[in-house]
Amino acid sequence: MNKRDTFYYWYFIIHIPVTIIMDSTMVIPEVYQPSFQRWLAEFHITANKDFLLQEMPLWLQISATFELFVQLPIFFLAARALRRNCQKIYVLMTVYGFNAFFTTLLCLAYAYRDAPKHGLTAAETYNLLGLYTPYCLIPLVMMLDCGWRATQLIERPKTE
Repeated sequence: MNKRDTFYYWYFIIHIPVTIIMDSTMVIPEVYQPSFQRWLAEFHITANKDFLLQEMPLWLQISATFELFVQLPIFFLAARALRRNCQKIYVLMTVYGFNAFFTTLLCLAYAYRDAPKHGLTAAETYNLLGLYTPYCLIPLVMMLDCGWRATQLIERPKTE
């Protein structure tokens, strides 16, 4: 496995518990969440002044539902395929990369725009943006990288 794929592999492996424990709190009703899960979510919201997770606008709930039921299975598939050096996964990783990049870009835009309305200082705003930024940039790089690699795998018709 090359260095980029090793990085993507660990990105997916780490993302599995994060999605199950943290991101699922946007989808699963509170009454069905274990107390430790709710405590972690509340800790994050309070420590980072994450008003997006506190208010959970409809678009974010829809994105979280997509993450739980579409992206989470992709994390398992991609980790397995990368471990086996299966290059066919690049297409699915390109699609995932676009979706995760775009969703997180929306979070960044809303956080930047609405932070003053929620009383965040400049430092608190930058902290919140700093938490979301890697989840925007890594999928963007993945989308571009895997999209490029997938196009290289496509056989071009031979001309005579």
